Amino acid sequence: MPSELGLTKNGLADIRNQIAQTLPAHSSPREFLRQHSDMMDGLVRKAFQTARAKVPSPSVCLMAIGGYGRAELAPYSDIDLLLLYSPSNKNELPPLAEQILYPLWDLGLDVSCSSRSINECLKMARSDVQVKTGLIDGRYLDGEYEFFRNLYGLFTKKVLHRRVQKFAGALARDIHPRRQKYEDPAYVLEPNIKEGEGGLRDFQVGRWIIRAKYKTDRWDSILFPDHSRMLDKSIQFLWAIRNHLHLLSGRRQDDLTFELQEKIAPLLGFPRGTKGVEEMMRQYHLSARGISNFFHDILDRALFEPSAFRKMIFFFKRKRIDENFGIAHGELHLLDPVAFKKDPSQLMTLFQHSQAYQAKVDFRTEEAVMEALPFIDDRFRASQKANQAFLSILRRGKGADALLMKMHQLGFLSRYIPEFSDVEGKVHYDLYHVHPVDIHSILAVEELGRLRDGYYQKDYPLLTSLIREIGKPDILFLTTLLHDIGKGKEGDHSSVGAEMINHIGIRMGLPSEDRGLMDFLVRHHLLMLETAFRRDLHDEQAILRFANETGNPVRLKMLYLLTFADIKAVGPEAWTSWKNSLLMELFLKTSHFFEKGEEPQTFLKRGETIAQLRQSLPRETLSHYAEHLPDRYLSTYSPGEISCHIKMAQSLDKEVLLVEWSPEEEVRARVTICTKDRYGLFSKIAGSMFLNRLNILEAQVHTWGNGVALDTFYVEDLTGEIERRLQQFKKDLKEILSGKISLKLLLSQREESGWIQKKVIPRVPGEAKVNNRDSDFYTIIEITGEDRLGVLYEITQALTDCGCDIHFARISTLGNRVVDVFYVQDEWGEKIVKPEKANHLKQLLLNRLTPL
Repeated sequence: MPSELGLTKNGLADIRNQIAQTLPAHSSPREFLRQHSDMMDGLVRKAFQTARAKVPSPSVCLMAIGGYGRAELAPYSDIDLLLLYSPSNKNELPPLAEQILYPLWDLGLDVSCSSRSINECLKMARSDVQVKTGLIDGRYLDGEYEFFRNLYGLFTKKVLHRRVQKFAGALARDIHPRRQKYEDPAYVLEPNIKEGEGGLRDFQVGRWIIRAKYKTDRWDSILFPDHSRMLDKSIQFLWAIRNHLHLLSGRRQDDLTFELQEKIAPLLGFPRGTKGVEEMMRQYHLSARGISNFFHDILDRALFEPSAFRKMIFFFKRKRIDENFGIAHGELHLLDPVAFKKDPSQLMTLFQHSQAYQAKVDFRTEEAVMEALPFIDDRFRASQKANQAFLSILRRGKGADALLMKMHQLGFLSRYIPEFSDVEGKVHYDLYHVHPVDIHSILAVEELGRLRDGYYQKDYPLLTSLIREIGKPDILFLTTLLHDIGKGKEGDHSSVGAEMINHIGIRMGLPSEDRGLMDFLVRHHLLMLETAFRRDLHDEQAILRFANETGNPVRLKMLYLLTFADIKAVGPEAWTSWKNSLLMELFLKTSHFFEKGEEPQTFLKRGETIAQLRQSLPRETLSHYAEHLPDRYLSTYSPGEISCHIKMAQSLDKEVLLVEWSPEEEVRARVTICTKDRYGLFSKIAGSMFLNRLNILEAQVHTWGNGVALDTFYVEDLTGEIERRLQQFKKDLKEILSGKISLKLLLSQREESGWIQKKVIPRVPGEAKVNNRDSDFYTIIEITGEDRLGVLYEITQALTDCGCDIHFARISTLGNRVVDVFYVQDEWGEKIVKPEKANHLKQLLLNRLTPL
């Protein structure tokens, strides 16, 4: 039934859809917002006029404030109203406000209405930044126009244009808690279009400051035309996305989730599927970066631009660096406004000065840099002066990452190295790579800088010493910046990137030796992590193959440092102590090979480890176990951990199973399992964990010479009940190993939980490889697929069903991608070499990777 406004909820939805069809939300987002605001104006005015006819009607003015006031009302955004009244009519307002709101609420609209006098508005605006920003965007709707005119005459004169620096500071403080929330990696992958970094809120804050400082509504009037056009394009793109978010969700929805990314990309004209999502998200990140740069630029102007008097003081106190640059109060200033046009190489000199004096570039000089970008041409890129200056910045190291980020933000970096523009904003549609390629690359340089500055001295002393002793840090930093440059092209990005970096090196005038090193590092930048994380480092062949591909100690050191920076820059959880130990083991073993010409038998000398164990274990106990401890096992754990494991093993005469765990985080734990080895053990453990909803993130599998299985698992329980689930896991596994109950029976009795809603995430295609080349004694099974609860059980069960005995495993989870490696033999202790059996195994694994 229609409300008193002559409309139903469904009717309102139909009107929205009609506007969207008549004027597509993606092709003219600004006009769509305006027409939607106009439609809402009609409803609100009708509600206001109907209310005034029903109740005593005091002299009031109805205003739209906030986003509605800007006539930028997204389909399901909240509608903020303000009733301006004369103080004498204050008691008559509540009934009027109620009569305005009820019919609008009946339509499902999210409407709020405050009521204030002019003096109350002014008083609150002086002390409350939210009220002040709401009034900046105020718009007259109905009622006494004189009230509106008087308010804005006083507001602009007495509030808006006063104490602008304090206002900007309040806005900056207000943004800080939002940044903390939306800087979470989850919000980078599924960004909030409104509140995230470079979102629509940042643009509005910039506009508010411009209104206050420059007394104009034309934000584009204070920018260069090219900058203004790019910013307008970015705003339009974010508005288009937000309109679709609301229309598809049927509610206020500002998080661009994976599910909505897949739906919106084709609506915006991008291809369907992963490629379209990645193209759309690249455009999003580029747009957000432009808005963020605008916001920070305007904020800096308001916070730090000195008054005319202070400018005069600065002028006399300014220290002259050379004929083009001066420095005052920690800021670099351009003395000659046409210096960059006369000599574009001065652009690089500016960044050299910034590094040498540890001074920021003032915003007017930044504007001059952006204006001079067209002068960065092929001649500039081939200039020995410019290239040597750039390399000196990298060689000096101090603050190089911050300078690279500033070059990037100003558009300088991609003009100087045009190939870098191909990876700007480029994303991977997965849960592992948090940052776009360009930002990841600069963050990798930052990690090297932190390493060289001693930030990681305590945690990673070996890496710290290595980076301080390398002879060409500039080549390492440059290669790290460009290691993913090939991701902007089709084909294998490592090979493509190697060719590209060679061309860049030629253009920069680098000697062939340096170009060869850069070529190797980019072409093989995944080699070390793939060897460390997917191979048995106690297999002599794995070390020899890696050493042969690496070639010499210099390349090894460089590759180790690049691998560290590359992984560390992926995201906050990408680098783990486990990965650190594996990479260090591979580095030390390969270094020993280069020095001695042979692979060491153990990572730590066996005798040294046993000697340390004598301090914590009785001689008789140690002599009983020492000869049975494999080299691989000894290199994985500390002497203290090994001692605890032996004490666990001593109890196996009385207990069928020993399980210990220690919480790592609220939802994660490290679980140590000690039992007698038996056929299919790994599968039984994985199945028991699946039974108790424990997701396996990593696993280390070891079998001692006396038949003791000592395995370590890193597990996760997202329900936050990890202690209870581990207790039940231990009980279930003990009964299974004791033969009291079968795993299959427990799994058949397991009830699926219906309350956990399946979240849409990027899909990962399954892949299984059977490798008989890289090990003399084992077939290596490499499996990649989408992570889900129980997938490891299904994989290991398939291996068991095919008669495979698992001797070694590397289990890892990268976002929602599992990368599992198993060293297996058949029932007779042989490799699986028959093609028909290998193909059958591969097909069975692929079937298990794809759930029905």
